[in-house]
Amino acid sequence: MFRSNFVGLTYILRRKPQFLSIAAENLSHQLRFKMGGDYLNGWSHPPEVINAFITDRCNLGCRQCHYANSDKPGFSLNLVGHMPPWIFRKFIDEIPGSPIVSFTGGEPLLHPDLIDLIVYAKQKGRFCTLVTNGWRLADKAEELCESGLDMLSVSVDGPEETHNSIRGKKSFEHLVIGLETILEQSNRPLIFIGFTISDLNFDQLRHIYELALNWGVDGLSINHLWMQTNHMVQELSAHYSIFAGDHVGWEINNDAIDVDYLSDSLEAIRVSNRGVKMVVVENPFLNRQEITDWYRYPQKPVKHNTVRCGWIRMKLWADGKVKPCRDYEVGDITQTHTETIWNGEKYLEFRRLLAQDGMLPICSRCCFIAHR
Repeated sequence: MFRSNFVGLTYILRRKPQFLSIAAENLSHQLRFKMGGDYLNGWSHPPEVINAFITDRCNLGCRQCHYANSDKPGFSLNLVGHMPPWIFRKFIDEIPGSPIVSFTGGEPLLHPDLIDLIVYAKQKGRFCTLVTNGWRLADKAEELCESGLDMLSVSVDGPEETHNSIRGKKSFEHLVIGLETILEQSNRPLIFIGFTISDLNFDQLRHIYELALNWGVDGLSINHLWMQTNHMVQELSAHYSIFAGDHVGWEINNDAIDVDYLSDSLEAIRVSNRGVKMVVVENPFLNRQEITDWYRYPQKPVKHNTVRCGWIRMKLWADGKVKPCRDYEVGDITQTHTETIWNGEKYLEFRRLLAQDGMLPICSRCCFIAHR
């Protein structure tokens, strides 16, 4: 992930030395996972990361977003609403270990109690991150800084014309004002730009790098596209009864991505960023052949033949349901203690599947495979 970014990484560690303890915990978890053998039975140490989907409301309908383009209940936007604060507080009080808390959605800045939720998590000693489309960032910038938020990722799909064609309205103008506002704050969190590659913007990668430099953000996260095909989903439901049948509600034209152009762009950025204060993160880090495989053969595993997301990550949805993959539900924290769910029978069943088969048909291009 972090390549040729020693200067930028050193700068970030000076601002957020907690990263050292987070990295140490991550390494410790990996060693326990590989050497302990408990994973074969589905049992797990406390999670490393919590994905808190505090709302399914969103003010945009991005063309590459699987939630915005799905018509399946439990996997769509604008159905449940905002997470009641008591659910989040109960969850934070009960979760074992000291996981990172990642606030997401939907659009988390739409949640009326977001700042209070961050403050509560910080009072419990959690490292907190947040992903936003930036529409309301200017309005919330000062409060976010005062809340103690550790890291903010603003999704940007390219320069103005490209970004607005993907996200609609005047979304680019809004996020630029928001970035300028929060970057002026002395007590601001680390600011990253999140860029997800697709057929709609792969040719804008160098432009987004220059934009990130000009804005003066701390980092640029380049994310290879999470993809599912109907064949993957059909194979999943055919072989694993715990997953209901489904279809892919959005289409990405992988063949339209010029993989050589993309590879050249990524290499140019790697070279340009040596010695630069800004960190560039690639999720996952792929060489030229792996980039070709990633976009031309979506079902082919790249880099990894196994996943450990079930052991390191817990995903809490706005209604209190815990669902580690798609809409497979392992528990409801409004009814059950969170720690009981984490090593409960349904979670164990899910992990045993992963331990037995290495990965499921939809795992090969999941965004979480980059953070294994």
